[in-house]
Amino acid sequence: TIEKLIKHWQPNDGKTLFLVGDPMQSIYRFRESQVGLFLQVKVSGIANIKPTSLLLSTNFRSSKSIVEGNNRFFQDIFPTHEDIYQGAIAYSSSQAASNTIQHQAINFHPFSNDQFVDEAQTVLDIVESTLAERPTSKIAILVRSRTHLVEITPLLKQHNIEFESLKITPLKDHLLTRDLFSLARALMHLGDKLAWLSVLRSPWCGLTLDDLLVLSADDSQIIYAQLTNEKTLAQLSQDGQKRAQHLQVCLQAILDNQGRFNFVELLTFAIDQLGISRSLSQADRLIKDQFLSIVNTCEQQQSLDVETIKAALDELYAPSETASVKLMTIHQSKGLEFDTVIMPGLGRGARNDDSPMMHMKEFADQSLLLAPIKSSLDTNEGQTYTYLKFIEAQQNKFETMRLLYVAMTRAKQQLHLLGHVNQNHQVAKKSLLALLMPFYQNVFDQIPASQVPAETSNQAPPLQRLKQIITPSVKEQELGETLEYQQNFERLFKSLLGTLIHQYYEQGLFDPSADNIKARLLEIGTPINEIDQWQVFVLKLLNNTKGDPQFEWLFKDRSSTLVEAEFVTDNRIIAIDRLFIDNDILWIIDFKTAEPLADESLDQFIHRQQSQHAKQLFFYQETLSKVYNNPIKCALYCPAVSQLIQITH
Repeated sequence: TIEKLIKHWQPNDGKTLFLVGDPMQSIYRFRESQVGLFLQVKVSGIANIKPTSLLLSTNFRSSKSIVEGNNRFFQDIFPTHEDIYQGAIAYSSSQAASNTIQHQAINFHPFSNDQFVDEAQTVLDIVESTLAERPTSKIAILVRSRTHLVEITPLLKQHNIEFESLKITPLKDHLLTRDLFSLARALMHLGDKLAWLSVLRSPWCGLTLDDLLVLSADDSQIIYAQLTNEKTLAQLSQDGQKRAQHLQVCLQAILDNQGRFNFVELLTFAIDQLGISRSLSQADRLIKDQFLSIVNTCEQQQSLDVETIKAALDELYAPSETASVKLMTIHQSKGLEFDTVIMPGLGRGARNDDSPMMHMKEFADQSLLLAPIKSSLDTNEGQTYTYLKFIEAQQNKFETMRLLYVAMTRAKQQLHLLGHVNQNHQVAKKSLLALLMPFYQNVFDQIPASQVPAETSNQAPPLQRLKQIITPSVKEQELGETLEYQQNFERLFKSLLGTLIHQYYEQGLFDPSADNIKARLLEIGTPINEIDQWQVFVLKLLNNTKGDPQFEWLFKDRSSTLVEAEFVTDNRIIAIDRLFIDNDILWIIDFKTAEPLADESLDQFIHRQQSQHAKQLFFYQETLSKVYNNPIKCALYCPAVSQLIQITH
């Protein structure tokens, strides 16, 4: 295509051709990419143009220690001469723009005899120590194949290390996704027996198999109807009765309000009522949000059904965008950078090359060579076939070198290499470690003997469920369903209204148009006849905020400012509305849309807010004291009364 575009260009006609590429990072042969094309243009030009070659050598990413270390490795690993046909690229040394010298910037961790469990433990130790020293450090665990993460991901989860697995864990395969999908299916169709049984078995209900057997035995009634059948409930265990009744009460409000609210709002309310969010990790919350986003999209497109949701899930992967630790293949890491790079599984070999029926090779000069596999009557392969196999092997070998180069050059500050050899201290021939063995051969003489692998269990995983179900009181049931539902949805609406104000604050939007406010109020389910009333309320809060003497100080754009900042502590996630450092003091700000009660004075309102929220803010303060060395102050901002309320011990 480029040749057709420029073939009629003439010298000095004022046109410019600028070609950019890094042949040392060419790692896409599986997509039919040919690095020889780059060499062909470099040597012979393209069409009738011979570009001037310009070599860039300054590395602006990595520390001086990383750059010089990689230079030492790859000037010996890469071939000394370039070859268009074999895809050989000579190494070009880099110079670091930074003069930073990192102590032990490149570290090697040796193992033997397939010690993959020990290797995974070492990865965990590196991650934990790195985050302890530098909590904001970005860490990447890079592997050649997703299967090399099998031992690592469970260990990270077990130790509550939040990570993002880029296109590694399909969203549909995540246990939380399955449970949420079952809940959505159950609410969409009361007769979906499998979905209801799945909901009853899920962690937020946790019925035993014996109790599920009782509920599934009667096909004359749907599962939900049996949850209100006293005769059926009496057959359940005492604990099962409490759990089943709890779920039925929580979902009754949702089912009775179908048609009044959008389905995604009902599903969100169901998740809140069942207490699902309280037990979720930071990564699980992102998965929950992504699932709700899928449901919302399907509903807006008027295609809300099981198959459409399932099709959407098939295309997505589990996210964790706020995680400091990224898990990905080397190919996915190309073009990215990380403070610390960990490369496990370097000793794992690649699969052997197949012998195709027809070997065909198209070279960079557009020549084509092909040869069939030998017949059953022939003893040896034909010379052309053998030659093409050799070229294929050479191209794979040189691309493996470039793959290692891409991975090791992602590191900015620290690089950890982990690999194993067999009992005879031999390394797999096609492994990445084979390229590094000349540098680390002597290290393997010092590695400890392999440990006996831990026994694997064939038992099913234990049932996860809430430890205690709070039984609704008789008094609550006597109040009547209408009042209970009204109160529940009023709380939901107030929560959504508060979220709307938070969004305006987060976006720095203090003068939204009337149409903007109306649209957002409709999105959160505001009744049409109440739109004007709540529009006035939203405008009042925003105008109070903008006119507050503290406004400039509170919303000043500082480099230290964090909005909706999330921190993980003791298996809990805390989300702080606004966080910033001013005059060396770390301020924790929590926004509250509360208003004074009738006949409540301003002082009484302030005292009530301090009493209600002091414990929460003191917990925030204690958590952040482990991250920041600054003195910490906490405050509530209540725009309804234009008050910044400081919380003190």
